[in-house]
Amino acid sequence: MTNKFLLMSQQDTLVQELQNICKKAHWKFELVTTPTGLVVALEKEKISGIWWDMTEVSLDTTIATMTLIRHQVQGPITIFTPRLTERIQRKLYRARVDDVLATPIIPSIFRPLIEQRLWTYHYPQLHSLADQEKAAKDTVMTAGAWQINQESYTVTKNGETIALTPKEFQLLSYLVDHQGQVLSRDQLVNGVWGYDILDTSRIVDIHISHLRDKLEDDSQHPTHLLTVRGFGYKFV
Repeated sequence: MTNKFLLMSQQDTLVQELQNICKKAHWKFELVTTPTGLVVALEKEKISGIWWDMTEVSLDTTIATMTLIRHQVQGPITIFTPRLTERIQRKLYRARVDDVLATPIIPSIFRPLIEQRLWTYHYPQLHSLADQEKAAKDTVMTAGAWQINQESYTVTKNGETIALTPKEFQLLSYLVDHQGQVLSRDQLVNGVWGYDILDTSRIVDIHISHLRDKLEDDSQHPTHLLTVRGFGYKFV
């Protein structure tokens, strides 16, 4: 399978350098030019990693975006900066990025670095067949007509696949992992989004509403995604 990355940059020189590297490595990337564009693109497809150019973007915006998307990216996040300092590195590594590189990049170093990061993320773990079968069973949760497969990131209802956004699936999985427990909105934000936001109630309520619309027989009278008034939500 060809590795595909999301590149956020407005620098033609950097884009060209990465195009040359990708051609030799048989990789692909989708170019977006704004942080918002990257967040939107990330919701639409599965990617191998993120390449982020800080030339036209502030450190604060970079940190906020990395914190927002980190749980969605099951691959390396690489930051490019024309001004590499210890402070920048320290703050970005706290946001759980994988590498912070000075530009211009060095192709002979960059390609093996990314290959190593991809290997680290995707190296297959050695399990016996019995362990694999047990793990497969443990990743599937059945709730009435719903089947939630946390390994393949799919949800079916009455045998029909239900299309969820990555964040909707993460929220549903988090509730499933804590089934029967009442979770506050703050707990859900910390567990799913992984960062502090001002309007905690709104973002959680909107995503719960979307899940109910897609999965419950009657979104106004849900049977699995329940509201516990004054506390939060729980999955039963």
